[in-house]
Amino acid sequence: MTSTFTTNKSIEKPANGDYVNDWNVPVNADWDIIDKAFGGVTTLTVTGQSSTPVTLTSTQYIPLILNITGTLTANVTYTIPSGIGGQWIAANNTTGAYTVTISSGGAGSSYVIPQGYRTVIASDGTNIVLSNNLPGIPGGSNTQIQYNSSGSLVGSSNFIFNGTNVTNSAGTFIDNIGLSRSVPINNQTVSYTVVSSDAGKIIVSTGANIAINTSVLGIGQNVTYFNNSSSTTNIVAGSGVTIYLVGSGLTGTRTVGPYGIATLISIATDTYIITGNSLS
Repeated sequence: MTSTFTTNKSIEKPANGDYVNDWNVPVNADWDIIDKAFGGVTTLTVTGQSSTPVTLTSTQYIPLILNITGTLTANVTYTIPSGIGGQWIAANNTTGAYTVTISSGGAGSSYVIPQGYRTVIASDGTNIVLSNNLPGIPGGSNTQIQYNSSGSLVGSSNFIFNGTNVTNSAGTFIDNIGLSRSVPINNQTVSYTVVSSDAGKIIVSTGANIAINTSVLGIGQNVTYFNNSSSTTNIVAGSGVTIYLVGSGLTGTRTVGPYGIATLISIATDTYIITGNSLS
């Protein structure tokens, strides 16, 4: 008589009359397979792996855990043979800027394991999919905006979105310039050239000139200048920059009187309008 073997884990099924007085041989081997299927580990090393896909042997895919290690020098795909089903905990513990994919020899869907993560995958003999495709469980309550708090999704009643508007009922909004509704101040004591990060700020100068050159502020951006001194100062238009004085159409360098203020608004590439008081 001849033994047969199960499809997914190759567990031996002896035929009637086989292993007379040697029944322990297949039984012990089968229990070893079962034990590996519940908690065994296969370590797959990607270092130096240039030929891909790599088809796993039964010895490699029988264990529950696929621990993938080493340094990637190319994208690597490990293939579970066609017709083999089951579940595995797959851990991508590799380094290197490439991917690790688990596929099926059945040529169905495959799954890329994110580097540095482990996940549970399943095979139906043709496709490799996530074992659990339920959406992530949101934190907080309805309409609360989700954010990452130490690796968990949480929400806050202070930060909500009703489908139209975002509301922050406590705290402040901060962008790359600073606090919203709070004008950041750039204090200067010597002649200064405006830079792109000055957009939305007020430059407070103790009697020093400022200059604005080409390719500094984007269209719609603005910067304000305050002459915090008892002497006059200048806002200098650099080469290729046009500054229109509001209400007159005059262009060129503008003079700001003692304790005067002026705002520059970009209306086109390297073109500004300027308005304020004590401005000429």
